[in-house]
Amino acid sequence: MRARAFSLVELVIVVVIIGVVAAIAVPRVTTASRRAKANALEATMASVRQAMELYYADHRKYPGYNPSTGAPVNANFPLQLTRYTDEAGNTSTTFGTPFIYGPYLREPFPANPINGLSNVYVKATPTSPTLIGGTGWLAVLSTGDFDPNVSTAELEEFTIEAAKAKP
Repeated sequence: MRARAFSLVELVIVVVIIGVVAAIAVPRVTTASRRAKANALEATMASVRQAMELYYADHRKYPGYNPSTGAPVNANFPLQLTRYTDEAGNTSTTFGTPFIYGPYLREPFPANPINGLSNVYVKATPTSPTLIGGTGWLAVLSTGDFDPNVSTAELEEFTIEAAKAKP
């Protein structure tokens, strides 16, 4: 009795079929990932902007200022949104007089889905620089603007690719 085995032609056909399936599946996975990041970026920006407006309604200024000096402080921005604050903007991890405002977002402060960084560079006015190395977000305290810290070209490429990926 002779043992049955696959012929070389049958094995080549199977390898070709697997290659075709992989060629179809891999781009779908990468475009789905890009689309998910674009959706995460939009959702994150919307929730932080809403939190900024709620903070502004309570404090009559946007988060990111030093309560004592009034100067912009990068580290204050996420703290003032994720912790309890008093009327001046000082922060506390516990609720109680005078820390009766907030928190406006849950900790930790959200990361930028494009570059993965969660720190914020705050500017008092919308002047240069427009991009800061090693920073996830940019906030302009005079206008309440909040944007990802990426170049316009990088953001356009990211959103265009994500839009192409939508079914």
